[in-house]
Amino acid sequence: MIEPRIRRTLPAFEVLAELGRRDPAALQALGRLLTDDVIKHAPHPASRRRLEGLKFRIEMERRRSPDALSACVRLSQLMHESLSELHTVLNEPNGYVRPATRPSGTVLGFPRADAESV
Repeated sequence: MIEPRIRRTLPAFEVLAELGRRDPAALQALGRLLTDDVIKHAPHPASRRRLEGLKFRIEMERRRSPDALSACVRLSQLMHESLSELHTVLNEPNGYVRPATRPSGTVLGFPRADAESV
């Protein structure tokens, strides 16, 4: 069964700002609701998995940060790193190597030390 797409609209900035001042927990709940809605309606399962991973990473950065400003700075850094990576991929696709990619190599075996000599 295909679920109909319910489009949620983001309230005006002034409404969100007032909600943040009056009830920060409600603003966070709205953010989670809207984020989950975007993930739920992603067109492909692979897209949903990637978005869930991104959501997890963002939440972990928020939790690791001592305050909201630190979280904002760290998330801004992550966005800039991602944008820089995208720029490199688009402009130098043959020279791009993912930062997490490790070069392959040969695993060397070493003889075990004799138990008595240890």
